[in-house]
Amino acid sequence: MKTGFLITARLKSTRLPEKLLRDICGRPILAHMLDRVKLARRVDQVVICTSTNAQDDRLEDLAAREGVACFRGDADDVVKRLYDASVTFGLDYIVSITADCPFADPAYADRIVETFQTTKADLIRALDLPHGVYTYGVKPVAFERVLEIKDSRDSEVWGGYFTDTDLFSVYDLPIENPLHRQPSLRMTLDYPEDLEFFQAVFAALYRPGKVFSLDEILQFLRDHPEVVEVNRRCAVQYQKRWAVQSSVNLTSRYPVRRVAVVGCGSIGQRHIRNLRRLGITDLVALRSRKGHVQDMDPQHGVREVDDWSALLETKPDAAIISNPTSLHLEVAERFLPHVRGLLIEKPLAHSLDGVQAFLERVRAHKVVTFVGYNLPFQAAIRAVQDLLQTDRFGRRLLFQCQAGQWLPDWHPAEDYRQAYYARKDLGGGVALTLSHEVQLALQLLGPARSVLGVFPPSDELPLEVDVIADLMIQHLSGGVSQIHLDYLQRPAHRTGVVSCERGWIAYDLMEPKVVAQRAGEAAPHVAWERAGYDANDAYLDELRTFLRYVSEGRIRHAFDAHGAAQSLAIVGAAFASARSGRLEAVADVGRDRHRVTTRSVARDLAPV
Repeated sequence: MKTGFLITARLKSTRLPEKLLRDICGRPILAHMLDRVKLARRVDQVVICTSTNAQDDRLEDLAAREGVACFRGDADDVVKRLYDASVTFGLDYIVSITADCPFADPAYADRIVETFQTTKADLIRALDLPHGVYTYGVKPVAFERVLEIKDSRDSEVWGGYFTDTDLFSVYDLPIENPLHRQPSLRMTLDYPEDLEFFQAVFAALYRPGKVFSLDEILQFLRDHPEVVEVNRRCAVQYQKRWAVQSSVNLTSRYPVRRVAVVGCGSIGQRHIRNLRRLGITDLVALRSRKGHVQDMDPQHGVREVDDWSALLETKPDAAIISNPTSLHLEVAERFLPHVRGLLIEKPLAHSLDGVQAFLERVRAHKVVTFVGYNLPFQAAIRAVQDLLQTDRFGRRLLFQCQAGQWLPDWHPAEDYRQAYYARKDLGGGVALTLSHEVQLALQLLGPARSVLGVFPPSDELPLEVDVIADLMIQHLSGGVSQIHLDYLQRPAHRTGVVSCERGWIAYDLMEPKVVAQRAGEAAPHVAWERAGYDANDAYLDELRTFLRYVSEGRIRHAFDAHGAAQSLAIVGAAFASARSGRLEAVADVGRDRHRVTTRSVARDLAPV
């Protein structure tokens, strides 16, 4: 098996111009990196993969001086460049990393090659190492498949094609050494402060003719935390840029023509109407007729069936589950072997019981899941996300919000006491029913560490479920969310504010309007508002996005069941906190440690 170590390199950087040629200890930093990767024993050839642009001629010259090969290919399509290089050099396997990782470790590159020989995985990663240390192992044929499914020439960040689709096997290399297991440490060359960081490490450890080891680097940084501080603040900016770039564009591969619906209450019927507006008219519904809606509007054109065998015989491409919360998992499990996509109304379930097993079966069946948390599709929340993606407000620190509406006003034609949101046996209660805000907190500030919950009773609305919920969430990022939910407010109220290092952004979904103020500004200003906004537009966008993901086979995304399981874990921990009277840890069920948690949700939305 011939293995190549392919290093993607360009000289186009604007944040740190010509960074790969910057001098450290008398040599270009890229030359030091080549010294390191040449130590890999399982690699047959080292290749600098650059573009055909004239600005990159000096990289070809450097490769010649350092005794390594050079391949010149597509400037923007990195996947094509890497695949073409593998063909040119007759490679059976690729180890790859970008040239802005001077401390890429040869021993772990060898481990990846060895692991491939036993696993045959399409992509092998070691993401628990410090960023800038790990490499990727890829089968050339897998890159060839990516070229067939991607819908963009810009593939600088290509990992999502492997992790987010239903086509590839991905293996994460376990990192046993606790000194090496530091995924939050970033050692990449992107900003002037990063160059200062590398200069400090080389000044302490470099000796001519010797390559200092990963152990030496990490021990030095442990002994000298001031060096880590040199570029620590660049990590937020880097992560934000990485999050945007990590979104991948895919071609449609699976047509969605027939959709099944289980649960034809108000939200189920909304989805049916919107499906028809989006051109999907082949609809079939499983009816129990136990809810408020007994007869469907004939204009919906829905085929109604009374049992599962009749429903599955129709061979739906996708399904919408909008029945009571406590029945979600049971219905979803029955659909898994038969559909490509599942839209499950929020929340994912009424408790964490059985959720982890369900997620494992979802992964095994490679089904696209989508949980109906609708707030990211609201135009006001999109406006907030767009503002946060700029660098004007700085790091996100706090999220405070409240949502409430007098429960009898929700569906005046129904007896609210019999509705799922007011019944414990059906998974009701305000914390679960209005957990949109909990999911939004995760999208804004990232995964949760712990939560404090308070659920005071109310004489205004004596029900067997919680009618008031107050949650304080501590996030792994260091941020804090404060969430108030209730069934009591008249008129309805739904507002929030994100506080950042250099200002704040507030939204009101009832108006709707977004107001912001940055440090140094004399007064707040209206950043976005839209008179006459149709709230159904958000449901249309949500459904359009779900259908697109199913057609693409996009099994991992910002709205999938794994992400929704985290909000369910927060609510569960909040109830545990109310019982114990103390802060409770949030279970990591559904949490993907390598998911890009600060990804711009707007990048995952369908075009409006």
